[in-house]
Amino acid sequence: MKITLLAEGSTKWQRLVRHWGMSFLIDTDVLFDTFGKPCYIVKQLKRLKSDIQKIQHIIISHDDWDHLTGLWKVLELNKDAAVYVCPRFKADIKEKIGLFGARLAEVDGVTNIRDNIYASGELAGKRRDSDIPEQYLAVKTEEGVVVITGCAHPGIIDIVEHAKRTFGSEVRLLMGGFHLKDNSYDLNKAIVAKVKELGVRRVMPLHCTGAIARKIFREKYGDDCIILREGQIITIVS
Repeated sequence: MKITLLAEGSTKWQRLVRHWGMSFLIDTDVLFDTFGKPCYIVKQLKRLKSDIQKIQHIIISHDDWDHLTGLWKVLELNKDAAVYVCPRFKADIKEKIGLFGARLAEVDGVTNIRDNIYASGELAGKRRDSDIPEQYLAVKTEEGVVVITGCAHPGIIDIVEHAKRTFGSEVRLLMGGFHLKDNSYDLNKAIVAKVKELGVRRVMPLHCTGAIARKIFREKYGDDCIILREGQIITIVS
């Protein structure tokens, strides 16, 4: 199984120019989040010679613009994909997906997307200013589960604990946005230590994780902390 980082924005400048958010392609047919710049996600798919028509499943982690906006451009070009959302997504977003003719799937609990790929179902957000509902993507392998997060609004520790409990295995790889960018150094240090304590073997902190937290992850994990770049592909042996 191949996981490609199609698009990612993590700096203040990237947010200013709306090159912000994240999107992963799993093999050729599963898209996780769709970035915040519509034309860019399509450009990346074409640059990497990925056929948009082969995308069958689109999982949206949460309905913030930076993970959702690219969806409309993708659906213009491929109306046959199923779009998996949390039940508490905004009503107008769910309605708009239907207007494109795509199949809308509201994921209330753990849902098998295909083979060993699962959507977690809706988890409640725990940010101070919002309770944004969110789901993560999980890939089951013999060596443990791979967890991909959008922004981890439910809390990255809670997500790791949920994945371990749900799939009955250790987390071999945790990747995506961890939403630690606004935390203090001490709080992030404690969170990283807890992630390590929970047995997460490798991490790929991206997007809203923040520079401070990424630095702490690198110090704690060494070579097992990988900063993925746009267009890079990792191969997961199942």
